[in-house]
Amino acid sequence: WKLLFAFIPPVDYCNGWVCFFFALGMIAVMTAVVGDLANLVGCTLNIGPEITAITFVALGTSLPDTFASKTAAVMDPYADASIGNVTGSNSVNVF
Repeated sequence: WKLLFAFIPPVDYCNGWVCFFFALGMIAVMTAVVGDLANLVGCTLNIGPEITAITFVALGTSLPDTFASKTAAVMDPYADASIGNVTGSNSVNVF
């Protein structure tokens, strides 16, 4: 992945616009790759495409919040920030 993203030009060119559009293109490519891989996993496990899509979207939105909550719990002696982060992210993900 690092080699692939090494082709994004630096932000010095055209006030960052070249980097911005290259990054948008890379996001589109990665979205297509993840979508195809999710479809293959669903097909292999005999799960419908709707359920597979919902599951991968839920994982994609919940896992970063999980890691952020773990980091907050490790850094804070009373873990107040992680409790707030878990509560807030779960509320947003449900709605």
